[in-house]
Amino acid sequence: MVHHRLVIARSVLSSLSLERSRRAASQARSFVRERCLEAGVAEGVCDSAVLMVSELVTNAVEHARSRVELAVAVSPRDVHVEVGDHNAALPAVRHPDTGAVHGRGMAIVDALASAWGVRPAGRGKTVWFDLPR
Repeated sequence: MVHHRLVIARSVLSSLSLERSRRAASQARSFVRERCLEAGVAEGVCDSAVLMVSELVTNAVEHARSRVELAVAVSPRDVHVEVGDHNAALPAVRHPDTGAVHGRGMAIVDALASAWGVRPAGRGKTVWFDLPR
């Protein structure tokens, strides 16, 4: 696990490289929560960011089957989170049946984020979201 910090225009960008493992989502949740708490982000915003990063990292581990690159930037305006993997397949917002166990991750991101998107990154992609502070 490698952790980096870089200050960019009054926001701090922190990054973490995660192995493909069952622990990756838990490590990502802790990492995002720590960055939010350090920056004084409101508890509800922090909880939303933690939930969304958990969904994105779980998707990357289950579907991309690769390392996961996580970046968090907290500015005075918002919390910006990026999750990168090595699979170019794009995520989709699904609306599964009520009893379905899987398939809600991107719907959660779509519902909670003020903005989100996907961009190509090498052989894979980066999924990102923003939350206003």
